[in-house]
Formats: sequence, C-alpha cells, structure tokens
Amino acid sequence: MCKHILLRLPTVILAIIFLVLHHYKTQGYWAYLLLMALNLSLVGMMATMFALHYSEQGVHLIYISQGLTMGIIAVATATVFGTRDLAIIYGLPLLAVVIFLAFTGSTFPDNPIHLIFIPTAMGIGAVIATMLHQEQLRTFMASQQLEHNALTDALTDLPNRRSMQTQLQAEWSRAKRDKRCFAVLMADLDHFKAVNDQYGHEIGDEVLTILASRFTATLRGGDWVARWGGEEFLLLVSDATTTSALAVAEKVRRSVAEPVFATSAGNLAITVSLGVALHRQNESIDEVISRADKALYRAKQEGRNRAVLAEGHKGADILG
Repeated sequence: MCKHILLRLPTVILAIIFLVLHHYKTQGYWAYLLLMALNLSLVGMMATMFALHYSEQGVHLIYISQGLTMGIIAVATATVFGTRDLAIIYGLPLLAVVIFLAFTGSTFPDNPIHLIFIPTAMGIGAVIATMLHQEQLRTFMASQQLEHNALTDALTDLPNRRSMQTQLQAEWSRAKRDKRCFAVLMADLDHFKAVNDQYGHEIGDEVLTILASRFTATLRGGDWVARWGGEEFLLLVSDATTTSALAVAEKVRRSVAEPVFATSAGNLAITVSLGVALHRQNESIDEVISRADKALYRAKQEGRNRAVLAEGHKGADILG
C-alpha cells in the first residue's frame, strides 16, 4: 500500500505546485519546465507501476491500464471542452455509481486505492490539459496581437499601408475576374504642417486620431480606409461608379470640414483634399494610385478643401 502511494506522490505534488504557482505567480519560463516535469512524472508513474505489477503478476495491472486510458481521455476532454465539462462528464456518472453502491448496500472494495486511482489520474490529466490549453491560448493571443500590430497603424488604429496593399490586390483580382470597377481616393490634410508647427506634434496626433474616426464613420460598409503615410490616407471604394466615388469623396470632405476638431489646444478648423480615380480594365494597382495622387495634387493647386476627379473620367470635379 505504501509503495503505491509513494509511486503516485511525486505526480500529485507536482500537480499541486503547478496549480499554486499558476494562481499566485506571474507567468514565466517556470511554467514550461514544471509542465514537462509533471508530464514526465505521470508517464514515469504509469510505466513504473505497470512494470512492477507485470513482474509480480499483480492483480492491479488492469487498474493501471484503465487509469492510463482514462487519463488520456481526460486530457483530450479537458482540452476540447474544459475542466467544468470534464467534471460533469466524469463526475456525475462516478457519483451515481457511489450512490448506487451505498443505496443497495453493496460493499466497497477493501483497498480504496482502486476507487481513487482512476479519478486521481483524470484529475492529473485535467491539470495538464488546462495548463496546455492556457499556454496555447496565450501563444495564440500573442501571435494575433503581433499580426494586428503588423497590419495596423499604431496611432490611428486604421489599417496601415501594408494591410491596404493586400486589400487592394484582392479588390483588383475581383474586379478583373468579375468585370467590376473600384475607386481609389487619396486624401491629404490641408496645411497639416502648420498645425504641427503652431501647436506641436501631440496636437497633430490628436487631429489624425479624430480624422481616422470620422473616416471610419463616414465610409460605406465594404469600403476601406488606411493611413498611407504621414497625413495622407488612402480610401478604397468597392463596386464604384464615377457618381458613387465622387459622392463618397464629397461625404468624406464634408465630414472633415464640419464640425471643427475638438483638441487639447482648442477647436481647430481642419479640411482635407482628395483625388479620385476609378480603376480601368488592364490597369495595375500602382497606375490607379498614381492617377489618384495626381488628382490630389490638382486639388491642392486649385485651392484645397475639395475632391478632384482624375483626368480621363467622365464627370465634373466636386469643389468644396
């Protein structure tokens, strides 16, 4: 009896230490090392008990095999469903068996280790599965955060240039396949350098943040906006016509011009100029962006606070 307890004791102690450290210590490299030790102790315990009883032709060999099987199932169950569901799946039937034995007056085995071995093995399996699940979840969340950071502008929380290039490529492929048209809008804040020079870059950052929120609130569902660089933004309008693209541009222009920007330095009047270009068949992404950029340059030359349609399109420019 003492021998069986000693074989199980290291695994139980490690499992308890793991739980205590998990709840009262910060996460660190210790988690991986202790988890490996816990797994090795569990495997070592099962292997030692199996070899011991096999060599002695003991009657407990079946319990060891059952315990190992139940431990594996417990790990799988806890990993997929969680420890709460594990308690329901295994705990309720076990409780029903105990109640049945007590109700019918059946005698319990003389050696109680037979009754507690399998639940103990399942409990250890649940501990290991829970730790594995949490470590995997932290790893997944960290990778998601890294991906988010790689594709998002840190200041405005808009997609960055890299993210927009991916979206542009996808939209270009759809347009080529389905014979559809999309529009690219290049937007640039008017006199933004003067804002930074007069009020400082912190106020300039506030302006960019407010601008991003107005862009997001104004665009239609399915349209995209990204910070292209500095105070320049690129807007992607799906399924566009000349009329719809210009309407979006004018809506964006008005949303920036009205109302004033409420910043730490007071209310500031901010405007934006836009260049609008519709994608043409057999035209590359860089070419349509270049035409939108040239239209933006014209908007700046013609007085700012306006949207200008790229040359070669039918339709009139929209002036502020």
